[in-house]
Amino acid sequence: MTDAVLARPSTDMLRSDALFHLAVAFLAIITSVAAFAVWTPFGFAATFLLMIVLTVSLPAGIPIVIACAFLFQNLVVAWFTPFVPDDTTFDALRGANFVILMTAFGLFAAASFQNRVRALQDLRPWLLFSFLLCGVIGIYLLLGAVRGGPKDAVIYFRNTITPVACFHIAILAASLYRIDLRTCMMWLCAVAVGYGYLEQIFRMDFLGLFHGDLYIQRGLKEQIEAGVWEKALRETGFVLRGLEDTMTATFFNTAFFGDALPRIFRNGGPNFHPISYAYALSLLSSWLLFRGRWLLPLAAFPVLLVIGSKGAAFLLTMALASRLFYRPSRAGLTLAGVVLLAATWTAAATLYGARHGDYHVLGLIAGIRDFLANPLGQGLGIGGNLSSTSLNLDWDRAQGEGAAAVPVESAVGVMLYQMGIGSAVFFGFLAALAKTTGRRLMETGNPDFLFAFVAIVTISANAVLQEEAFFSPLALGFCLLLVGVSLGTQIREKHVRGERAELRTQL
Repeated sequence: MTDAVLARPSTDMLRSDALFHLAVAFLAIITSVAAFAVWTPFGFAATFLLMIVLTVSLPAGIPIVIACAFLFQNLVVAWFTPFVPDDTTFDALRGANFVILMTAFGLFAAASFQNRVRALQDLRPWLLFSFLLCGVIGIYLLLGAVRGGPKDAVIYFRNTITPVACFHIAILAASLYRIDLRTCMMWLCAVAVGYGYLEQIFRMDFLGLFHGDLYIQRGLKEQIEAGVWEKALRETGFVLRGLEDTMTATFFNTAFFGDALPRIFRNGGPNFHPISYAYALSLLSSWLLFRGRWLLPLAAFPVLLVIGSKGAAFLLTMALASRLFYRPSRAGLTLAGVVLLAATWTAAATLYGARHGDYHVLGLIAGIRDFLANPLGQGLGIGGNLSSTSLNLDWDRAQGEGAAAVPVESAVGVMLYQMGIGSAVFFGFLAALAKTTGRRLMETGNPDFLFAFVAIVTISANAVLQEEAFFSPLALGFCLLLVGVSLGTQIREKHVRGERAELRTQL
Protein backbone atom coordinates (compact mmCIF):
# COMPACT_ATOMS: atom_id res chain seq x y z
CA MET A 1 0.00 0.00 0.00
CA THR A 2 1.11 3.59 -0.62
CA ASP A 3 1.41 6.27 2.04
CA ALA A 4 -1.63 8.04 0.58
CA VAL A 5 -3.81 4.97 1.01
CA LEU A 6 -2.58 4.45 4.57
CA ALA A 7 -3.19 8.11 5.42
CA ARG A 8 -6.76 8.21 4.14
CA PRO A 9 -9.19 5.75 5.67
CA SER A 10 -12.12 4.76 3.49
CA THR A 11 -15.35 6.73 3.63
CA ASP A 12 -17.20 3.70 5.01
CA MET A 13 -14.64 3.35 7.81
CA LEU A 14 -14.92 7.02 8.76
CA ARG A 15 -18.71 6.85 8.70
CA SER A 16 -18.79 3.77 10.91
CA ASP A 17 -16.38 5.44 13.36
CA ALA A 18 -18.61 8.53 13.46
CA LEU A 19 -21.75 6.51 14.13
CA PHE A 20 -19.91 4.58 16.83
CA HIS A 21 -18.80 7.84 18.47
CA LEU A 22 -22.38 9.14 18.39
CA ALA A 23 -23.69 5.93 19.95
CA VAL A 24 -21.06 6.09 22.68
CA ALA A 25 -21.91 9.75 23.33
CA PHE A 26 -25.62 9.07 23.81
CA LEU A 27 -24.97 6.06 26.03
CA ALA A 28 -22.54 8.09 28.12
CA ILE A 29 -25.10 10.87 28.65
CA ILE A 30 -27.86 8.42 29.60
CA THR A 31 -25.57 6.56 31.99
CA SER A 32 -24.34 9.75 33.63
CA VAL A 33 -27.79 11.27 34.16
CA ALA A 34 -29.17 7.96 35.44
CA ALA A 35 -26.31 7.73 37.95
CA PHE A 36 -27.04 11.24 39.23
CA ALA A 37 -30.73 10.31 39.55
CA VAL A 38 -29.80 7.41 41.85
CA TRP A 39 -27.68 9.53 44.20
CA THR A 40 -25.71 12.70 43.56
CA PRO A 41 -22.35 11.49 44.98
CA PHE A 42 -22.77 8.26 43.04
CA GLY A 43 -23.42 10.30 39.90
CA PHE A 44 -20.20 12.27 40.35
CA ALA A 45 -18.18 9.11 40.93
CA ALA A 46 -19.78 7.12 38.10
CA THR A 47 -19.45 9.97 35.57
CA PHE A 48 -15.84 10.59 36.60
CA LEU A 49 -14.91 6.92 36.15
CA LEU A 50 -16.89 6.62 32.91
CA MET A 51 -15.11 9.61 31.38
CA ILE A 52 -11.72 8.29 32.45
CA VAL A 53 -12.45 5.06 30.60
CA LEU A 54 -13.78 6.86 27.50
CA THR A 55 -10.98 9.43 27.38
CA VAL A 56 -8.27 6.80 27.64
CA SER A 57 -9.87 4.28 25.27
CA LEU A 58 -11.59 6.63 22.78
CA PRO A 59 -9.86 10.04 22.87
CA ALA A 60 -10.82 10.91 19.29
CA GLY A 61 -14.51 10.62 20.19
CA ILE A 62 -14.46 12.97 23.20
CA PRO A 63 -15.32 16.16 21.23
CA ILE A 64 -18.51 14.45 20.00
CA VAL A 65 -19.35 13.23 23.51
CA ILE A 66 -19.07 16.81 24.77
CA ALA A 67 -21.14 18.27 21.92
CA CYS A 68 -23.91 15.70 22.47
CA ALA A 69 -23.83 16.30 26.22
CA PHE A 70 -24.37 20.03 25.68
CA LEU A 71 -27.20 19.55 23.19
CA PHE A 72 -29.09 16.49 24.44
CA GLN A 73 -28.42 16.14 28.16
CA ASN A 74 -31.58 17.99 29.26
CA LEU A 75 -33.67 15.81 26.97
CA VAL A 76 -32.47 12.83 29.00
CA VAL A 77 -33.03 14.75 32.23
CA ALA A 78 -36.63 15.36 31.16
CA TRP A 79 -37.22 11.60 31.04
CA PHE A 80 -36.17 11.35 34.68
CA THR A 81 -38.14 14.40 35.87
CA PRO A 82 -41.15 12.50 37.33
CA PHE A 83 -38.82 10.28 39.34
CA VAL A 84 -36.76 13.09 40.88
CA PRO A 85 -38.96 15.04 43.31
CA ASP A 86 -36.04 16.76 45.02
CA ASP A 87 -35.06 20.06 43.35
CA THR A 88 -31.46 19.77 44.52
CA THR A 89 -31.09 16.38 42.82
CA PHE A 90 -32.81 17.75 39.71
CA ASP A 91 -30.24 20.55 39.51
CA ALA A 92 -27.46 17.99 39.96
CA LEU A 93 -28.79 16.03 36.97
CA ARG A 94 -28.47 19.14 34.83
CA GLY A 95 -24.85 19.53 35.91
CA ALA A 96 -23.81 16.12 34.60
CA ASN A 97 -22.45 17.57 31.34
CA PHE A 98 -20.10 19.84 33.28
CA VAL A 99 -18.69 16.83 35.12
CA ILE A 100 -18.24 15.13 31.74
CA LEU A 101 -16.44 18.17 30.35
CA MET A 102 -14.17 18.83 33.32
CA THR A 103 -13.15 15.19 33.75
CA ALA A 104 -12.11 15.03 30.10
CA PHE A 105 -10.39 18.42 30.41
CA GLY A 106 -8.40 17.26 33.44
CA LEU A 107 -7.16 14.19 31.59
CA PHE A 108 -6.31 16.09 28.41
CA ALA A 109 -4.55 18.77 30.48
CA ALA A 110 -2.41 16.07 32.10
CA ALA A 111 -1.71 14.56 28.66
CA SER A 112 -0.41 17.95 27.48
CA PHE A 113 2.92 17.19 29.13
CA GLN A 114 3.59 13.98 27.20
CA ASN A 115 6.68 13.85 24.97
CA ARG A 116 4.65 13.35 21.79
CA VAL A 117 2.67 16.49 22.59
CA ARG A 118 5.77 18.56 23.29
CA ALA A 119 7.04 17.53 19.85
CA LEU A 120 4.17 19.45 18.23
CA GLN A 121 5.67 22.95 18.30
CA ASP A 122 2.66 24.65 16.69
CA LEU A 123 0.43 23.23 19.43
CA ARG A 124 2.51 24.46 22.35
CA PRO A 125 1.48 28.18 22.31
CA TRP A 126 -2.22 27.29 22.38
CA LEU A 127 -1.81 24.92 25.29
CA LEU A 128 0.16 27.54 27.23
CA PHE A 129 -2.48 30.16 26.41
CA SER A 130 -5.26 27.92 27.71
CA PHE A 131 -3.32 27.17 30.91
CA LEU A 132 -2.77 30.90 31.43
CA LEU A 133 -6.49 31.50 30.99
CA CYS A 134 -7.32 28.77 33.49
CA GLY A 135 -4.99 30.38 36.01
CA VAL A 136 -6.60 33.81 35.59
CA ILE A 137 -10.11 32.35 35.83
CA GLY A 138 -9.10 30.41 38.94
CA ILE A 139 -7.87 33.59 40.66
CA TYR A 140 -11.17 35.36 39.98
CA LEU A 141 -13.11 32.29 41.12
CA LEU A 142 -11.43 32.52 44.52
CA LEU A 143 -12.00 36.28 44.65
CA GLY A 144 -15.68 35.88 43.80
CA ALA A 145 -16.19 33.08 46.33
CA VAL A 146 -14.67 35.24 49.09
CA ARG A 147 -16.37 38.53 48.21
CA GLY A 148 -19.73 37.17 47.06
CA GLY A 149 -21.60 33.89 47.11
CA PRO A 150 -19.68 30.65 46.47
CA LYS A 151 -22.62 29.26 44.46
CA ASP A 152 -22.67 32.31 42.16
CA ALA A 153 -18.89 32.10 41.77
CA VAL A 154 -19.09 28.43 40.75
CA ILE A 155 -21.85 29.16 38.23
CA TYR A 156 -19.76 31.80 36.47
CA PHE A 157 -16.63 29.69 36.77
CA ARG A 158 -18.50 27.04 34.79
CA ASN A 159 -19.63 29.62 32.23
CA THR A 160 -16.14 31.05 31.76
CA ILE A 161 -14.03 27.90 31.85
CA THR A 162 -16.25 25.90 29.45
CA PRO A 163 -15.05 27.51 26.17
CA VAL A 164 -11.42 27.19 27.27
CA ALA A 165 -11.84 23.53 28.22
CA CYS A 166 -13.64 22.78 24.94
CA PHE A 167 -10.86 24.33 22.90
CA HIS A 168 -8.07 22.61 24.83
CA ILE A 169 -9.67 19.18 24.47
CA ALA A 170 -10.47 19.63 20.79
CA ILE A 171 -7.12 21.00 19.61
CA LEU A 172 -5.14 18.39 21.54
CA ALA A 173 -7.33 15.48 20.42
CA ALA A 174 -7.23 16.56 16.77
CA SER A 175 -3.47 17.14 16.92
CA LEU A 176 -2.92 13.53 18.00
CA TYR A 177 -5.75 11.64 16.27
CA ARG A 178 -7.68 11.82 13.04
CA ILE A 179 -11.10 13.38 13.72
CA ASP A 180 -13.59 13.66 10.88
CA LEU A 181 -16.75 15.46 12.00
CA ARG A 182 -18.72 15.43 8.75
CA THR A 183 -21.03 12.52 9.49
CA CYS A 184 -21.49 13.46 13.15
CA MET A 185 -22.32 17.07 12.33
CA MET A 186 -24.87 16.06 9.71
CA TRP A 187 -26.62 13.71 12.12
CA LEU A 188 -26.58 16.22 14.96
CA CYS A 189 -27.97 18.95 12.70
CA ALA A 190 -30.64 16.65 11.26
CA VAL A 191 -31.82 15.59 14.72
CA ALA A 192 -31.76 19.18 16.03
CA VAL A 193 -33.72 20.50 13.05
CA GLY A 194 -36.21 17.64 13.12
CA TYR A 195 -36.76 18.17 16.84
CA GLY A 196 -37.45 21.85 16.18
CA TYR A 197 -40.17 21.15 13.61
CA LEU A 198 -41.84 18.53 15.81
CA GLU A 199 -41.79 20.86 18.80
CA GLN A 200 -43.19 23.76 16.78
CA ILE A 201 -45.99 21.73 15.19
CA PHE A 202 -47.13 19.60 18.15
CA ARG A 203 -45.90 21.81 20.99
CA MET A 204 -46.86 20.54 24.47
CA ASP A 205 -48.20 17.25 23.08
CA PHE A 206 -44.74 16.52 21.68
CA LEU A 207 -42.97 17.59 24.86
CA GLY A 208 -45.31 15.45 26.92
CA LEU A 209 -44.02 12.30 25.20
CA PHE A 210 -40.79 12.46 27.22
CA HIS A 211 -41.95 14.56 30.23
CA GLY A 212 -40.65 17.76 28.68
CA ASP A 213 -43.75 19.53 29.99
CA LEU A 214 -42.81 18.52 33.53
CA TYR A 215 -39.28 19.77 32.96
CA ILE A 216 -40.67 23.18 31.96
CA GLN A 217 -43.01 23.11 34.95
CA ARG A 218 -39.98 22.78 37.22
CA GLY A 219 -38.51 25.93 35.75
CA LEU A 220 -41.85 27.72 35.99
CA LYS A 221 -42.07 26.91 39.68
CA GLU A 222 -38.66 28.50 40.28
CA GLN A 223 -39.66 31.59 38.28
CA ILE A 224 -42.93 32.00 40.18
CA GLU A 225 -41.14 31.72 43.52
CA ALA A 226 -38.61 34.31 42.35
CA GLY A 227 -41.43 36.70 41.34
CA VAL A 228 -40.53 36.77 37.63
CA TRP A 229 -44.10 36.57 36.33
CA GLU A 230 -45.48 38.89 38.98
CA LYS A 231 -42.94 41.45 37.85
CA ALA A 232 -43.90 40.86 34.20
CA LEU A 233 -47.55 41.47 35.10
CA ARG A 234 -46.73 44.79 36.73
CA GLU A 235 -44.44 45.97 33.93
CA THR A 236 -46.22 44.69 30.80
CA GLY A 237 -49.66 43.51 31.87
CA PHE A 238 -48.90 39.99 30.59
CA VAL A 239 -50.93 37.36 32.45
CA LEU A 240 -49.48 33.85 32.75
CA ARG A 241 -52.20 31.30 31.97
CA GLY A 242 -50.27 28.05 31.55
CA LEU A 243 -47.07 26.27 30.57
CA GLU A 244 -47.28 27.20 26.91
CA ASP A 245 -47.33 30.88 27.81
CA THR A 246 -43.82 30.52 29.21
CA MET A 247 -42.66 29.54 25.73
CA THR A 248 -44.34 32.33 23.77
CA ALA A 249 -42.72 35.62 22.82
CA THR A 250 -42.96 38.48 20.36
CA PHE A 251 -41.31 38.02 16.97
CA PHE A 252 -37.54 38.10 17.49
CA ASN A 253 -38.28 38.79 21.15
CA THR A 254 -38.54 42.53 20.55
CA ALA A 255 -41.20 45.23 20.76
CA PHE A 256 -39.97 46.73 17.46
CA PHE A 257 -42.89 45.22 15.52
CA GLY A 258 -45.48 46.27 18.12
CA ASP A 259 -48.79 44.44 17.74
CA ALA A 260 -48.36 43.97 13.98
CA LEU A 261 -47.34 40.33 14.48
CA PRO A 262 -48.89 37.78 16.85
CA ARG A 263 -46.94 36.17 19.69
CA ILE A 264 -45.18 32.98 18.59
CA PHE A 265 -44.28 29.69 20.24
CA ARG A 266 -40.55 29.87 20.92
CA ASN A 267 -38.75 26.53 20.60
CA GLY A 268 -36.64 25.48 23.53
CA GLY A 269 -34.95 22.59 21.70
CA PRO A 270 -33.65 19.38 23.26
CA ASN A 271 -31.61 21.48 25.71
CA PHE A 272 -34.72 23.46 26.79
CA HIS A 273 -33.15 26.87 26.28
CA PRO A 274 -34.18 28.87 23.17
CA ILE A 275 -31.06 31.01 22.72
CA SER A 276 -28.64 28.13 23.32
CA TYR A 277 -30.64 25.94 20.94
CA ALA A 278 -30.55 28.71 18.33
CA TYR A 279 -26.77 28.94 18.58
CA ALA A 280 -26.47 25.16 18.22
CA LEU A 281 -28.58 25.24 15.06
CA SER A 282 -26.68 28.23 13.70
CA LEU A 283 -23.22 26.74 14.32
CA LEU A 284 -24.17 23.32 12.96
CA SER A 285 -25.73 24.90 9.87
CA SER A 286 -22.82 27.28 9.30
CA TRP A 287 -20.27 24.48 9.59
CA LEU A 288 -22.19 22.43 7.03
CA LEU A 289 -22.55 25.42 4.71
CA PHE A 290 -18.78 25.77 4.46
CA ARG A 291 -18.61 22.06 3.67
CA GLY A 292 -20.96 22.55 0.71
CA ARG A 293 -24.09 21.21 2.43
CA TRP A 294 -27.14 23.41 1.83
CA LEU A 295 -30.28 21.40 2.57
CA LEU A 296 -30.03 21.16 6.38
CA PRO A 297 -28.96 24.83 6.84
CA LEU A 298 -31.91 25.98 4.73
CA ALA A 299 -34.24 23.74 6.75
CA ALA A 300 -32.83 25.18 9.98
CA PHE A 301 -33.43 28.81 9.01
CA PRO A 302 -37.23 28.84 9.63
CA VAL A 303 -36.68 27.30 13.07
CA LEU A 304 -34.13 30.03 13.83
CA LEU A 305 -36.64 32.70 12.82
CA VAL A 306 -39.26 31.23 15.14
CA ILE A 307 -36.84 31.04 18.07
CA GLY A 308 -36.06 34.69 17.49
CA SER A 309 -32.46 34.86 18.69
CA LYS A 310 -31.10 37.85 16.80
CA GLY A 311 -27.48 36.94 17.51
CA ALA A 312 -27.78 33.34 16.30
CA ALA A 313 -29.71 34.38 13.18
CA PHE A 314 -27.04 37.00 12.44
CA LEU A 315 -24.35 34.32 12.74
CA LEU A 316 -26.01 32.10 10.12
CA THR A 317 -26.65 35.12 7.88
CA MET A 318 -22.97 36.08 8.08
CA ALA A 319 -21.94 32.52 7.31
CA LEU A 320 -24.22 32.42 4.28
CA ALA A 321 -22.97 35.77 2.97
CA SER A 322 -19.33 34.77 3.49
CA ARG A 323 -19.88 31.43 1.81
CA LEU A 324 -21.40 33.08 -1.26
CA PHE A 325 -18.83 35.88 -1.50
CA TYR A 326 -15.64 33.97 -0.71
CA ARG A 327 -13.14 33.06 -3.40
CA PRO A 328 -9.46 32.26 -2.78
CA SER A 329 -8.52 35.40 -4.70
CA ARG A 330 -10.54 37.63 -2.37
CA ALA A 331 -9.98 35.92 0.97
CA GLY A 332 -8.62 39.10 2.56
CA LEU A 333 -11.60 41.11 1.36
CA THR A 334 -13.97 38.48 2.79
CA LEU A 335 -12.29 38.59 6.20
CA ALA A 336 -12.35 42.39 6.26
CA GLY A 337 -16.03 42.35 5.28
CA VAL A 338 -16.86 40.00 8.15
CA VAL A 339 -15.18 42.29 10.70
CA LEU A 340 -16.83 45.40 9.21
CA LEU A 341 -20.32 43.86 9.20
CA ALA A 342 -19.92 42.53 12.74
CA ALA A 343 -18.77 45.93 14.00
CA THR A 344 -21.62 47.68 12.18
CA TRP A 345 -24.16 45.22 13.58
CA THR A 346 -22.93 45.78 17.14
CA ALA A 347 -22.75 49.57 16.80
CA ALA A 348 -26.25 49.78 15.29
CA ALA A 349 -27.76 47.53 17.96
CA THR A 350 -26.04 49.49 20.73
CA LEU A 351 -27.18 52.88 19.40
CA TYR A 352 -30.75 51.65 18.91
CA GLY A 353 -30.81 50.09 22.36
CA ALA A 354 -29.39 53.23 23.98
CA ARG A 355 -32.18 55.32 22.49
CA HIS A 356 -34.89 52.93 23.70
CA GLY A 357 -33.50 52.03 27.14
CA ASP A 358 -32.75 48.42 26.14
CA TYR A 359 -31.75 46.18 29.07
CA HIS A 360 -28.73 44.81 27.23
CA VAL A 361 -27.27 48.26 26.61
CA LEU A 362 -27.98 49.34 30.19
CA GLY A 363 -26.10 46.26 31.38
CA LEU A 364 -23.15 46.98 29.08
CA ILE A 365 -22.90 50.58 30.26
CA ALA A 366 -22.94 49.37 33.87
CA GLY A 367 -20.07 46.99 33.09
CA ILE A 368 -17.94 49.71 31.51
CA ARG A 369 -18.77 52.16 34.30
CA ASP A 370 -17.82 49.76 37.07
CA PHE A 371 -14.71 48.53 35.24
CA LEU A 372 -13.41 52.10 35.09
CA ALA A 373 -14.16 52.46 38.81
CA ASN A 374 -12.42 49.18 39.71
CA PRO A 375 -10.17 47.83 36.91
CA LEU A 376 -9.03 44.89 39.04
CA GLY A 377 -12.51 43.28 38.93
CA GLN A 378 -15.03 42.13 41.52
CA GLY A 379 -14.67 38.36 41.16
CA LEU A 380 -16.70 35.68 39.38
CA GLY A 381 -20.38 35.50 40.25
CA ILE A 382 -20.80 39.14 41.23
CA GLY A 383 -23.15 40.58 38.60
CA GLY A 384 -24.62 38.79 35.60
CA ASN A 385 -27.99 37.27 34.72
CA LEU A 386 -27.41 34.07 36.70
CA SER A 387 -26.10 35.73 39.84
CA SER A 388 -28.18 36.33 42.96
CA THR A 389 -26.80 39.90 42.94
CA SER A 390 -29.05 40.76 39.98
CA LEU A 391 -32.35 39.29 41.19
CA ASN A 392 -33.89 42.57 42.37
CA LEU A 393 -32.83 44.97 39.65
CA ASP A 394 -35.12 47.96 39.19
CA TRP A 395 -35.28 48.41 35.43
CA ASP A 396 -37.42 51.56 35.62
CA ARG A 397 -34.73 53.17 37.72
CA ALA A 398 -32.01 51.80 35.41
CA GLN A 399 -33.70 53.37 32.39
CA GLY A 400 -33.95 56.66 34.24
CA GLU A 401 -30.28 56.60 35.24
CA GLY A 402 -29.05 55.26 31.89
CA ALA A 403 -27.33 52.20 33.39
CA ALA A 404 -28.20 49.11 35.42
CA ALA A 405 -27.20 48.86 39.07
CA VAL A 406 -24.95 45.86 38.23
CA PRO A 407 -23.85 44.55 34.81
CA VAL A 408 -26.26 42.05 33.24
CA GLU A 409 -27.34 40.88 29.77
CA SER A 410 -23.95 41.76 28.21
CA ALA A 411 -21.20 39.14 28.32
CA VAL A 412 -18.55 41.80 27.71
CA GLY A 413 -19.97 44.05 30.41
CA VAL A 414 -20.26 41.22 32.92
CA MET A 415 -16.75 39.95 32.17
CA LEU A 416 -15.22 43.43 32.52
CA TYR A 417 -16.99 43.78 35.87
CA GLN A 418 -16.12 40.34 37.22
CA MET A 419 -12.60 39.84 35.85
CA GLY A 420 -11.46 43.43 35.31
CA ILE A 421 -8.09 43.61 33.57
CA GLY A 422 -7.96 39.80 33.70
CA SER A 423 -10.65 39.73 31.02
CA ALA A 424 -8.02 41.09 28.59
CA VAL A 425 -6.49 37.60 28.57
CA PHE A 426 -9.83 36.10 27.52
CA PHE A 427 -10.45 38.74 24.86
CA GLY A 428 -6.85 38.41 23.66
CA PHE A 429 -7.30 34.65 23.34
CA LEU A 430 -10.29 35.13 21.03
CA ALA A 431 -8.46 37.81 19.03
CA ALA A 432 -5.47 35.49 18.60
CA LEU A 433 -7.76 32.69 17.43
CA ALA A 434 -9.47 34.96 14.91
CA LYS A 435 -6.13 36.22 13.58
CA THR A 436 -4.70 32.70 13.31
CA THR A 437 -7.73 31.21 11.54
CA GLY A 438 -7.77 34.15 9.13
CA ARG A 439 -4.10 33.60 8.35
CA ARG A 440 -4.66 29.86 7.92
CA LEU A 441 -7.46 30.61 5.45
CA MET A 442 -5.15 32.85 3.43
CA GLU A 443 -2.44 30.15 3.41
CA THR A 444 -4.52 27.02 2.76
CA GLY A 445 -7.93 28.08 1.43
CA ASN A 446 -9.49 25.54 3.81
CA PRO A 447 -13.14 26.61 4.37
CA ASP A 448 -13.00 25.28 7.95
CA PHE A 449 -10.89 28.30 8.81
CA LEU A 450 -13.39 30.68 7.21
CA PHE A 451 -16.08 29.12 9.40
CA ALA A 452 -13.84 29.54 12.43
CA PHE A 453 -13.14 33.21 11.66
CA VAL A 454 -16.79 34.05 10.99
CA ALA A 455 -18.01 32.23 14.10
CA ILE A 456 -15.45 33.75 16.48
CA VAL A 457 -15.88 37.30 15.18
CA THR A 458 -19.67 37.14 15.08
CA ILE A 459 -20.10 35.53 18.51
CA SER A 460 -17.66 38.06 19.99
CA ALA A 461 -19.70 40.87 18.45
CA ASN A 462 -22.92 39.37 19.82
CA ALA A 463 -21.34 39.13 23.29
CA VAL A 464 -21.31 42.91 23.55
CA LEU A 465 -25.09 42.85 24.09
CA GLN A 466 -25.84 39.19 24.82
CA GLU A 467 -24.63 37.25 27.83
CA GLU A 468 -25.39 33.84 26.31
CA ALA A 469 -22.96 34.45 23.43
CA PHE A 470 -19.97 33.77 25.71
CA PHE A 471 -21.57 31.95 28.62
CA SER A 472 -23.83 29.39 26.92
CA PRO A 473 -21.97 26.10 26.28
CA LEU A 474 -23.70 25.78 22.90
CA ALA A 475 -22.49 29.22 21.78
CA LEU A 476 -18.80 30.01 22.32
CA GLY A 477 -18.10 26.61 23.90
CA PHE A 478 -19.41 24.64 20.92
CA CYS A 479 -17.77 27.12 18.53
CA LEU A 480 -14.31 26.64 20.08
CA LEU A 481 -14.81 22.88 20.10
CA LEU A 482 -15.15 23.01 16.30
CA VAL A 483 -12.37 25.58 15.91
CA GLY A 484 -10.04 23.45 18.03
CA VAL A 485 -10.64 20.41 15.84
CA SER A 486 -9.83 22.44 12.70
CA LEU A 487 -6.60 23.88 14.11
CA GLY A 488 -5.56 20.57 15.64
CA THR A 489 -6.14 18.74 12.36
CA GLN A 490 -3.95 21.24 10.54
CA ILE A 491 -1.20 20.84 13.17
CA ARG A 492 -1.35 17.03 12.93
CA GLU A 493 -1.23 17.00 9.13
CA LYS A 494 1.70 19.43 9.09
CA HIS A 495 3.58 17.25 11.58
CA VAL A 496 2.89 14.08 9.57
CA ARG A 497 4.16 15.76 6.39
CA GLY A 498 7.29 16.86 8.23
CA GLU A 499 7.97 13.34 9.52
CA ARG A 500 7.54 11.85 6.04
CA ALA A 501 9.84 14.43 4.51
CA GLU A 502 12.46 13.65 7.15
CA LEU A 503 12.05 9.91 6.55
CA ARG A 504 12.52 10.36 2.79
CA THR A 505 15.66 12.42 3.46
CA GLN A 506 17.10 9.66 5.62
CA LEU A 507 16.30 7.04 3.01
